[in-house]
Amino acid sequence: MIKHNIEMRSFIRYYISIFFIFIFVSLGVSYINLNIIKDKVVENNQAILGQILVNRPELEGEIVDIITRGNSKENIDKGKEILDKYNYDENITLRNEPIIYSSKIEIINVNLVFLVCISTAFIILSLFYFKKIYNDIKDMTDYVYNSSEGINFEMKNRNQEGQIGVLKTELLKMTNILKEKVELLNKEKIFLNDIISDISHQLKTPMTSLIILNDLMYDDLPKETKIEFLDKIKSQLSRMEWLIKSMLKLSKVEAKVINFENKKINIKELINKSISPSLIPMELKNIDLSINGDEKASYIGDINWSSEALVNIIKNCVEHTNENGSITINYEENPLYSEIIIKDSGEGIDKKDLPHIFKRFYKGKNSSKSDSVGIGLAMAKSIIESQNGDIYAKSEKNKGTEFHIIFHKNYSD
Repeated sequence: MIKHNIEMRSFIRYYISIFFIFIFVSLGVSYINLNIIKDKVVENNQAILGQILVNRPELEGEIVDIITRGNSKENIDKGKEILDKYNYDENITLRNEPIIYSSKIEIINVNLVFLVCISTAFIILSLFYFKKIYNDIKDMTDYVYNSSEGINFEMKNRNQEGQIGVLKTELLKMTNILKEKVELLNKEKIFLNDIISDISHQLKTPMTSLIILNDLMYDDLPKETKIEFLDKIKSQLSRMEWLIKSMLKLSKVEAKVINFENKKINIKELINKSISPSLIPMELKNIDLSINGDEKASYIGDINWSSEALVNIIKNCVEHTNENGSITINYEENPLYSEIIIKDSGEGIDKKDLPHIFKRFYKGKNSSKSDSVGIGLAMAKSIIESQNGDIYAKSEKNKGTEFHIIFHKNYSD
C-alpha cells in the first residue's frame, strides 16, 4: 500500500527526517548535560582540594594525581568505607547529593528546551502536512459546490500524483459526465418542446378545415356538396394520419431511440425497393428513370430505414420534376465509402433555399408545391446520418437537383 501511496511516502519521509534530527539533538542535549555535571564535579573537587590543602599542604601531589589521573580500586574502597559511616552510598537521594542537586535546574531547563523544540517541530510538520491535505479537500469541495451551482471553477493541482490526485481526476470525470447528462436532458427537453410545437402547428390547418367542413355538414346542402365535403374530410384525415406517422418516425430518429441494424446492404436492391412507391406517379408524368452502377456495390446499414430515406428523396424528385422529365440514379462503392447520386431534371432549388432544405418543415419561398409539409428531406437526413452517412444537394434554378448520399466505411467493416 505504501509503495503506491504518494501521500504516505511523503509523510514517512518527513518524519524520518525529524527522527534523525531528534537523535542528533538528543546527543547534543546529552553532551550539554554531561558538561553541566562535569563543571559541578570540577567545582566540587576544587573545594575538596582546597579544604584538605589548608591543613595538609604536603598532600597536594597525591590528591592532584588522584583527581587528574583517576581513582584506584584501593582508594575507592577506602573512601567507600569512610563515607558509608555517613550514609553516603548508592542509596543516597538526589536531594542529598550536592553535585546532582545543584545541577538539577540547569539539566531540567535544557531538557525542557529540547522537548519544546522537538514538539514544536512535530506540530509544525503535522500542521504543514494536514494543511496541504485540507487545502486539497477544500479545493475539491469548492469545485463540487460551484459545479452544482453552474459556476465555472478551476480546480488547483489537477494533475498531482497520489490518491488525492486520482480522486481529483475521477471527480473531474464525474462532473463532466454529469454536465453532459444535464446538457443532454436540456437538449431532449428542447427537442420535445420543439416536436410538440411543430406537431401542433402542422395539425392546426387541417384541424381547422375539418371543423369548418364538419360544421357545414349540418346545413341543408345538396347531396353532391356533402359528398364533396366528405371527400375533403377524408383527404384531410389522410394527410393528418401521414403527418403524425412521419412526425413520430422523425422524432424517434432524432431522439436516437432506434437501434439501426448493421447488415450488408446491396445498393441495387435498396434502390429497387425505394423506387417502388414512386413508379406509378413517374408513369403518370411520363418521367424517364435511369439506374446505373456496380451491381455488387454495398454498404453496412439498415435496409428498411435506408429505404425510408430514399423513398422521401425520390418522392421529392418526382414531385418537382415536370412531365416528360427524367430521374437518374447512379451508385458506386470505393475503399472509403459508398455513394448514391439521385438527379432530376426538375425546377431546381433557389440558391437562398439550398442551405435550408434539410431543415424540418422548411418550405422554399418559391416552391410550386403549396401542400408540401417539408418533413421528408429532414427525415432522410436524420436516417442517413444515423448510419454513419452524409447527404448534401447541388442545384440550380430550372436546371434540376442532384442529391449525393454517402455511407462511410468503418475500419471494422
